Amino acid sequence: MIREEDYFANETDRAKTYREKGIKTILLWNTFFGNKNFYLGEIEDIFRDCPFDKCKIINDQNYMNAEDYDAILFHGNEMNNEVPQKRKTTQFYVFVNLESPANRKVYEKYRRNFFNLTMTYRFDSDILWTYMIVEDVKNGEFVAPSKDVNWSAFQNHTRDAEEVSSAILDTIKAKSKSVSWMVSNCYAKSGRLEYVKELSKHIDVDIYGRCGNLNCYDNCFKNIIEARYFFYLSFENSFCDDYVTEKLMNPLRHNVVPVVYGGANYSRFVPPNSYVNALDFESPKELAAYLKYLSQDLQRYQSFLQWKKYYRVKGGTERAVCTLCEVLHKQKKPKLYSDISDWYAKDKCTIQTFLKNSTDKYATKRTIMNHEQKQGYQSTISYVLKGKGEKSPHKILSDKPMPPASQLRLLTKETSLPFCTENGDVNRRPTLSQQHDGEAVVYARGRIFRGFCYPDK
Repeated sequence: MIREEDYFANETDRAKTYREKGIKTILLWNTFFGNKNFYLGEIEDIFRDCPFDKCKIINDQNYMNAEDYDAILFHGNEMNNEVPQKRKTTQFYVFVNLESPANRKVYEKYRRNFFNLTMTYRFDSDILWTYMIVEDVKNGEFVAPSKDVNWSAFQNHTRDAEEVSSAILDTIKAKSKSVSWMVSNCYAKSGRLEYVKELSKHIDVDIYGRCGNLNCYDNCFKNIIEARYFFYLSFENSFCDDYVTEKLMNPLRHNVVPVVYGGANYSRFVPPNSYVNALDFESPKELAAYLKYLSQDLQRYQSFLQWKKYYRVKGGTERAVCTLCEVLHKQKKPKLYSDISDWYAKDKCTIQTFLKNSTDKYATKRTIMNHEQKQGYQSTISYVLKGKGEKSPHKILSDKPMPPASQLRLLTKETSLPFCTENGDVNRRPTLSQQHDGEAVVYARGRIFRGFCYPDK
């Protein structure tokens, strides 16, 4: 653990002392939406629990000469003409951003050949800084988010045979209201407000914050959202790759089921059957019907909280700063990003662009299907699978183009697939009470594709 010992005589002496001790120094050059600590919390002992703890963060430009730091962090959204006048070739300039490129631009002057490292929410960042992480309850090991996430601890359990804890069950039984949403940005590019307006026609939605008529103050999630509501709308402001914010973390840390609406592959972030994806439904009306069904069947509803026996959710900042320190100790030669704007924004919000160029006010399952088709996933694939309790296989036929088989994985999940006629055409959609247990569902890139046929029993 590294502590500040003395204020050395001058900036040069300070830099020399840190080098001699093997401490990597990091300067926060600007602020993070006005916060001089980049919302990292108390920076004095921030590395104390990290595997690599010989790092120190400074938020005062006068503490040492800028060129003497091992790394300088720049919040990409608050850059201006003021940058260090001198720069050593061994320094790492780090691009930091937690906002989606659909809403923020990179400062043009410093987009090319300026940054050496990236520290963002995206999986392809040098330092991954996500709003939340998921850990194994038993050993505290990191599980997600990850491209190669393994949910085996939860997927191998017998879901129907388990119940949630008595405390969670008591919380569920006390709930009396359907859907809640806290929102302050009323003009999000994702069309989420328009979606919720339509959703509200079919199920009660209480809106807190600037875009609604309700207010929620201290300990709001615990005292109001968790206590009263079955569902919380975790609707993102834009559809961009890997973009998942605190809007999902907050309900997961409480006993309320999130309904997600965004551009990420959510299976990489949170356990299966821990959320409802609005983009798995043809319309807000269809989503409303499913939410009503779950809230009226407490056994089904509590199955969305069983993952809590196996995993816990916490903030992602600690892991990010530990990774930063590790990278600075391990990576000796700085690279250069030839164009940080291209890396940050180019083709990273394709669903958002597709929605913008369509006539739709908001996204649905059909938006995603049409987008995937436009992206070039043209292979139509059939599967023969055995459903739960079936002696003979179901035949699952896609009625829409699907990605190649290498990009598909299979699992069973209850859902509202359409029935088929003998020739494989869609005949009618079953009501929720007519759903089969253990239906075979094809997942493509983490999304449920529902346009499939199987024989009516």
